Amino acid sequence: MKQKKHNKSMEVNQTKIKFTKKSITAWGGISSLIAKFLERIEFKDWVKSNIPIKETSNNGKGIYEKVLGQFFTVLAGGYRFAHMSWWGHGREVLMKTFGVEWLPSVPSALTRLWDKISLQSQAEMLGNTCRTFAKRIVGWEGIKEDNLNLDSTVITLYGEQQGAKKGYNPKKPGRLSHHPAIAFLGSGFVVNLWNRAGNTNAGERAREFFEQTLKSLGQNFKVKKVLCDSGFYLIKFIEYIEQKGFKYIISVPMAQIIQRMIMSIKSWERVSKGIEVAEFRFKHTDPKWKKERKYVVVRQSVNKRKKALGKQGSLFKEEEDWKEYRMNVMVTNDEEGSPVEIWREYRTRAKDENGIKKLREEFGLRSFNKDNFWSTEAVMVMNALVFHNLIHYLNRNIFNVNTPCEHIKTLRSKYFIIPGLLGSEGKYNILRLGVRDKKLKARLIYFMERIACISHTLNCNAINYG
Repeated sequence: MKQKKHNKSMEVNQTKIKFTKKSITAWGGISSLIAKFLERIEFKDWVKSNIPIKETSNNGKGIYEKVLGQFFTVLAGGYRFAHMSWWGHGREVLMKTFGVEWLPSVPSALTRLWDKISLQSQAEMLGNTCRTFAKRIVGWEGIKEDNLNLDSTVITLYGEQQGAKKGYNPKKPGRLSHHPAIAFLGSGFVVNLWNRAGNTNAGERAREFFEQTLKSLGQNFKVKKVLCDSGFYLIKFIEYIEQKGFKYIISVPMAQIIQRMIMSIKSWERVSKGIEVAEFRFKHTDPKWKKERKYVVVRQSVNKRKKALGKQGSLFKEEEDWKEYRMNVMVTNDEEGSPVEIWREYRTRAKDENGIKKLREEFGLRSFNKDNFWSTEAVMVMNALVFHNLIHYLNRNIFNVNTPCEHIKTLRSKYFIIPGLLGSEGKYNILRLGVRDKKLKARLIYFMERIACISHTLNCNAINYG
């Protein structure tokens, strides 16, 4: 008698391993929360009407589906086009909940999408579209005034992409890079981004970047103050924003002449243990600098503060009385603000550093690269001004109202990675989420109800600032 074969390799601790053809996803949170949100704000119609990418092939599957594929890759934690496989096993569920009949299954579908933006004029059209998108999201929150923060970052490259040049690269000197400029609001929304060649100075074309950002925000938006990193410490830019009537606080590079001015200060105001502030008046000897301006300096003692922030100038290292300090220097035209007030306001720009870190590590700013320079900028702009702002809006208005916003990796682990089984009841599709914890279940229901109450859509012509 033939003995029945028993496959022990498909068994673990007396538990049999089998396969199912049922539609199951690990991304039940994306399939419910994000799908509901995009449906509520009419994101599909916005993409189809506004993204300036056209498919001419008869085999074209649709721009919206590919934009979704890019968004899913970011939400799943991907930072390369090849990482779209991270959400691929839930494709059938995502197709149903996002209301599409097709989703990309290979990375080339995404790379071909961005290859369609290969000219500067095309990238500028997409940039204008995404800046308008950012303005609308900001308007939904009724933000009528805010600080405008200008910053830049270095994206190290490892190929022969257009615009890959040797320039300022503090972490990997000598490496090829891009050097994008980014504009944030104090509320954390990204309102502009330009990709730039790696050999571009941080403040290059600062005036044009600032003007375009102001224009995109609209005449009804009030800039409270302009906060910039030291790359924007340029006399032409400073005089320009002074002429326009804006208040500013700009970080100052630690040049030796600035260090000498600091060492001449006799009176310091103690703020807290190991932190002191002071101010001085100063004008560079270069004739372009036509008048004295107000400078605020903050010094922190490494002996009294384990995490003292700032830089140690070259002159301070040689002086016994100064080598324990780390310095931050700012120039401002706010004559009424005290040094402590100026410093505390500028400290809010630290959110930008976290924002740039989020863009780089969580929204793929550093790695969704294409050989074509303008294709790379297109991906950057979409990820930063659209995907980042969508998640930031959800963070502030749904997930973490009146509490600090969470990183997308935290949202992913708490709300996005939830098992989901797709089934049907009568004429309805049913997505069953594998949630047993009562608190999490109640929270997800609450989020869905709040999303359903969102009164804004992307396809309304009016911008709501009230």
